[in-house]
Amino acid sequence: MREVYRHLREFLRQYDWVGSVLVYDGPMQGCQFLWREHQVLYVQEEYRHWTTQIIDLVSNKKSGSCLEWNGNKMFVERFTGNPHLVILGGGHISLPLVRIGKLLGFHVTVVDDRTEFANPQRFAEADTIICAAFSEIFTKIPPFPTSYYVVVTRGHQADELCVRQILQKEYAYLGMIGSRQKVAQTIEHLRADGYSENCIASIHAPIGLNIGAVTPAEIAVCIAAEIIQEKNKTAAIQIASDVLDTLCDASDGTLALIIQKAGSAPRAEGARMIVQQGKIVAGTIGGGTIENMARCIAAQMHGKQQRIETFVLRPEESANLGMICGGSNTVYFSSWGL
Repeated sequence: MREVYRHLREFLRQYDWVGSVLVYDGPMQGCQFLWREHQVLYVQEEYRHWTTQIIDLVSNKKSGSCLEWNGNKMFVERFTGNPHLVILGGGHISLPLVRIGKLLGFHVTVVDDRTEFANPQRFAEADTIICAAFSEIFTKIPPFPTSYYVVVTRGHQADELCVRQILQKEYAYLGMIGSRQKVAQTIEHLRADGYSENCIASIHAPIGLNIGAVTPAEIAVCIAAEIIQEKNKTAAIQIASDVLDTLCDASDGTLALIIQKAGSAPRAEGARMIVQQGKIVAGTIGGGTIENMARCIAAQMHGKQQRIETFVLRPEESANLGMICGGSNTVYFSSWGL
């Protein structure tokens, strides 16, 4: 199992999404393979002959779906890497945008060519702050396919310089601030220099959803709203970095994975929790009664074992959690190590 997640971690640095199929019941129980488009990215060699046969079956399935094939019950997921928000320009809009980006779970980088605008005192919540000429910054920013670029420098020429560099890279989103006239000028320059129409059309400019924003905070909200809209067009989920790192690096433990949900159970399909020596060390499957029962089962598992359990949340328990009715979670357990 660890080998699969190690490959997943590496592939998420290369691609905007990676699919996973886990056989949770049946003759191939425990087999897991990674895929993308119509290609198997990773699988143990002994299973390769049959994985290619089911790619077409899973390619149109939503993340969190289950299906059955030749007596094997399978759980399908699509993962996306943790998103990176790169804000080019450290002005007034960037201050609230950094805060919003962190609330939304982005790794946030702020770039400016002025020390008074690119410093940790001004942007205490940013993960990375770069002070450099805009012509040099892309030697300092690692490329990620899940990068969301917001171009809000202090001048139109710097905006265009940044956009030209970003268009040479992979990205999930590119937005540029500016009036419609200045945006039109930039597009005219790009078209004259041979940039394709598809490339130009990928630029969100003027940036943000049109909600009548006026103040810097309101503009930051409209930018963040457009980013959310674009991000969620891909039906994929993020796997928490601490969960993924534990799955990749820990020498032993038990994974509890929700593969089916019914009613108002607190967590949906794909939620993960890792237990070591009876303690939860990463992730959650919702807390409360279900999580405690799952923790107890996980604590009893050792070596390479698999198990499936369905936990039913009774109405009185859901009432304590503020829910209207009960629900249930089916959880797949898989342990690794000696």
